[in-house]
Amino acid sequence: MKPFLVSLVTVLILTLGCTGRKHFISDSTYRSQVEKQFEQRKKLAGHRNHQLFGVFDKDLSVEQEEALRFLFAYMPLSDLADYTGEYYLSQVNLSFQARDEFSWGKDIPDDIFRHFVLPIRVNNENLDTARAVIYNELRDRLKGLNMEQAALEVNHWCHEKVNYRGSDGRTSSPLASMKTGFGRCGEESTFTVAAMRSVAIPARQVYTPRWAHTDDNHAWVEVFVDGKWQYLGACEPEAILNKGWFDVPVKRAMMVHTNVIGIYKGSENVIDQTELSTKINSLPSYTVTKALTVIVRDTVGKPVKDARVEFRIYNYAEFYPMVTKKTDENGSATLLTGLGDLQVWASKDDKYAYSRVSVGSADTVYLKLQKAEGTEYTEITENIPPVEKSVESPAVAKQEENNKRLAQEDSIRNAYMATFMDQEAAEKFALECKLDTARVKHIIALSYGNWPDVTAYLKKNASNPLVLDFIESLSQKDIRDTQEAYMTDHLVNVTEPGKLTGELPKDVFDEGLLTARVVNELIRPWRSFLKAQFNDEFKSKARSDISVITRWINDSITVSATENYMGCPLSPQGVYELRVADKHSRNIFFVALCRSLDIPARVDLATLLPQVYTEGNWQNITFENTNAPVKSAQLTLLNDSKNELKPEYSIHFTLQKFADGHFTTLDYEGSELVAEFPVKLDLEPGYYLLMTGHRRNDGSVSVRSEYFNLSKGDKLTKTVILQPLEQVKQVEGIIPMDQAITDLSGKKYKLSELAGDKGIVLAFINPGNEPTRHVMSDIPLLKADFEKWGGKFVFVISENAPAYKPGMYKDLPAGSLFAADDNKTLLNETAKLLGKSINPPLPFVMFVTEKGEVTFTSIGYRIGIGENLLKETRVLAL
Repeated sequence: MKPFLVSLVTVLILTLGCTGRKHFISDSTYRSQVEKQFEQRKKLAGHRNHQLFGVFDKDLSVEQEEALRFLFAYMPLSDLADYTGEYYLSQVNLSFQARDEFSWGKDIPDDIFRHFVLPIRVNNENLDTARAVIYNELRDRLKGLNMEQAALEVNHWCHEKVNYRGSDGRTSSPLASMKTGFGRCGEESTFTVAAMRSVAIPARQVYTPRWAHTDDNHAWVEVFVDGKWQYLGACEPEAILNKGWFDVPVKRAMMVHTNVIGIYKGSENVIDQTELSTKINSLPSYTVTKALTVIVRDTVGKPVKDARVEFRIYNYAEFYPMVTKKTDENGSATLLTGLGDLQVWASKDDKYAYSRVSVGSADTVYLKLQKAEGTEYTEITENIPPVEKSVESPAVAKQEENNKRLAQEDSIRNAYMATFMDQEAAEKFALECKLDTARVKHIIALSYGNWPDVTAYLKKNASNPLVLDFIESLSQKDIRDTQEAYMTDHLVNVTEPGKLTGELPKDVFDEGLLTARVVNELIRPWRSFLKAQFNDEFKSKARSDISVITRWINDSITVSATENYMGCPLSPQGVYELRVADKHSRNIFFVALCRSLDIPARVDLATLLPQVYTEGNWQNITFENTNAPVKSAQLTLLNDSKNELKPEYSIHFTLQKFADGHFTTLDYEGSELVAEFPVKLDLEPGYYLLMTGHRRNDGSVSVRSEYFNLSKGDKLTKTVILQPLEQVKQVEGIIPMDQAITDLSGKKYKLSELAGDKGIVLAFINPGNEPTRHVMSDIPLLKADFEKWGGKFVFVISENAPAYKPGMYKDLPAGSLFAADDNKTLLNETAKLLGKSINPPLPFVMFVTEKGEVTFTSIGYRIGIGENLLKETRVLAL
């Protein structure tokens, strides 16, 4: 009888109207769309059908069933592959429990609840049970508060748990961030959205994919409070909503957007909508925007339908596609964007066209697809970001109280982090396990809140000769959040080097067999699982002929370019069970399967192609009906002697390869291959672009783009040339150099005494906010250069600045001084003299000559400020 009852419930869902809270989706047309997608997802589930859809055999209410069907209908492949129906039912129940528990729950519109409370996934993080943990921690704390007060309070709780610190590109789950105590902005915002949704406050992560005026990007949170979307800095609580350190930079943004699960029908501007998701444009909420239309035509002037149009913004030495659209039947694509410069790139088949566009002065851009791969030339372009706009800081009576709370929350988080295993205990533990003391102490230091799992792994496997090598092969984030059982599964299923057929260089063994890390996926215990799925005959044939594996994958795994739209990689086990994957997850699966069968394999992080080690070299693998590309050409890059600073990859220059109508940057960021000049690279033949960018202090960039061919057997040399920038001293104002400043020990100095004949860098900082952390990480990178200049850095901290502790900043230039600024007196007097708003966003950094001339100022968020200041020291010497 159960199948009949489930079918009857389905009929009721599709036919009955909504009455009260018993129905989750009131619109019958929308229910039909959900049902259609639900059935398609059910077909995709394959071998995992019962694990996922067996939950519908339970005695569910109509509301539970509708909510589950909604989540299943729009589930990305990663969630179909790696989670269960029981997990999703528990999350649905928690969502309804929170909605019914808190007073604001009854006032949340159904569509807002459906898209911004119910979904567990925020971005590309691993899903966990954070909703239950957070709900239990916050339910009593929020009693008696209204919705706005609750949103602010949740953010204060988030700050108690997580603070900003940069990390790699894999997004930690909410509980992993909570366990560690820190995360980058994408992780802070993922954590904060999860916290808000846990207590039925609709929330979404919004982000600028790239800034226009400086390198890097940022993510924050919007909450639907009292009938409207309002913003806040994730884990950076303010006393009111719609206030954050990014108030000024977001006025210069060219795009702010968010991904929404399902077909969202809100009032926001829609960038793109598929059958699975909606991408909305939040930029109009933050700054002035304008519609830019691109018309794409062929060589005879006919409109081109379905041309790919990329709206690109300069950032990190590339033109990054912040939005990609397809043209309609009129050859048209339109984007609502900011008033800065873009590069618009259109392509279809083997033809392309592009143009630099100043959005403020252009409404329509016409592109004719007539360029083809292979033309060699060099061009210089200027790219101007939107102009900086001042933002009045709201007078917040509770700001001092808020600052005190921030300091208290820092102490709560620091007290938690003080419970982590210290170095003395780590040394004792290493001795007990008879393991190398220095290595164990370093590993424990990197483990943070995951130290119980790490020590359990080390103790359990202490006799294994690879126990330390394996954990050292992992990324720092892996060490912080991988479970003991997962690490042990990998370790005990690795064949030791002496038992392998044939000898391998140690670096090949470590990278190609030992480690569980492939690219950016969460580490799960795939090694024992995959070994058990294939018989000895398959394993033997695969070890002598890699095509046995590629044929099996081509025959067994369907590759989809659209179904995994949130970008979270499927686990190798999930790929095997689901038999559907995106290309990236398929490549990770290939490497995992190879390693499980003792075949050294990796993904080349520059090209993202899978590779196997054979005949003494890493060989590319492809799954399409083409020959694997071979690195049969060499490129040498030289540093131009006229460059005023050493170019850094992904900051000042990039190398890009042409494919499918556009250039893609080779990901050598952080690679030793590009660390020192001359840079020598083995590359595949093809059409390449060497791009350099030199950013001025106002955020504008001079970009040099050199297009060239690299043929088989070529040994080509190119020079990395930074366009020279004008060196002119521009005085923004003058401050009195006889005014006194007091260091943190109480000693007084006059600014003239500190400046001498070199000038000084005067920086008002707030150690509790993210922009300050960027500045204080940026300056040490140029320590030697600043010490050659010989001037002083004076870092000024107000008496109530949260999060500051003496000695917290390392490797600053010699002679750096920390000073106090009671009640922000010096800050505000300096701001007034320079025509800036009172209480400007921090950090407020300036270069001051010995005469008191301020030749450079930076307010708020800016990446690369060390380089900006270094240029000013050289202007002073002219």
